[in-house]
Amino acid sequence: MAPISVTLARRDPPAAVVALVGEHDAYSSQRLENELTVLLEEALGIVVDLRDASFIDSTTLGVLLATRTRAERNGLGFILVLPPEEHAQVNRILELTQLGRAFASFTSLEEGLRAAQRGQAARRPSKAA
Repeated sequence: MAPISVTLARRDPPAAVVALVGEHDAYSSQRLENELTVLLEEALGIVVDLRDASFIDSTTLGVLLATRTRAERNGLGFILVLPPEEHAQVNRILELTQLGRAFASFTSLEEGLRAAQRGQAARRPSKAA
């Protein structure tokens, strides 16, 4: 199974970083959903680090979108950290599905953490790089 790591950023307010490594599809999506649900129940802002994900499928995208919606409804941050390369598969799937605009996204983990702490979940007009 593709690795999913969860770390807590002990900040005020605290946030969690969920890093996806390798390929993520329907097989790993249930575990991802479970991890994200626990973090939402703990009222933590969430940063999903996709810089080391080589592949995500529609099931994984569905989990991310549903979690973003729940986070926004609860006033919690939900941020994607994307690879800086435009041709990366993760960036391409977000572009092809036009879901990229549904998420607040950054290429820097630090910027993503700050945005999650502020409660940002949806894309804002000024996207940091």
